[in-house]
Amino acid sequence: MPDHDPEHPGPDPRRQVPGRDPDQGPDPRLIDDLEHGADGPGPARSLVEAYVYLDLVAPGGSEQAAVADGSEGWLVRAGGVEVLVPYEAEETARQAEATFGTGLSALLDPGQWVLVASTYASRALEGGLLLAEDPSDPEGLDTVAADWSFAADAIAEALKFVPEGDAGADGPDPESFWTEMGRSARDAAPGRFTRAKLESDLAFYRQNLADLHRLHAD
Repeated sequence: MPDHDPEHPGPDPRRQVPGRDPDQGPDPRLIDDLEHGADGPGPARSLVEAYVYLDLVAPGGSEQAAVADGSEGWLVRAGGVEVLVPYEAEETARQAEATFGTGLSALLDPGQWVLVASTYASRALEGGLLLAEDPSDPEGLDTVAADWSFAADAIAEALKFVPEGDAGADGPDPESFWTEMGRSARDAAPGRFTRAKLESDLAFYRQNLADLHRLHAD
């Protein structure tokens, strides 16, 4: 996934997405209809999830994403790919403080979520080294904290696909991996997707976030 500049407006999923009243009608200056094509991807549960999805599948990622406001929700477009984000879904995600949205993703499969988590964890580790050189950098601290938080949230999304009980010991069912990217990740390292491994990664990311806050507490 491409890096984003947190200092400038843009589709960085770590940024707070501008608010909107879900009861507000469409902006006539923008598109008139957000009917999603039957051949397009399923709706996103949040704007953040839409941006992450575009980073995975759209040429150039979400860096140049355009957001149009319409009757049903936002339509996020980039690199010839478009994703519908219903207003109600975004509002629900904000109320629940769910980074990627509530419920099960219809855009990313568990393999992709693990890859997303690894990307953010790698960023956090790299950022942590830079932060150690300059612990007084508040921007660096915020960035590392956001990356650990996103890594944890992404792993939590993968865990949503794991069946309950003994049936989920080996992780999500094979049919849960509906993308070539996700299947390739699982085939390359099936041990990364067991329930125990996913839960261990989640605990590790959350502990790193907690340690970061503790070490840099005022």
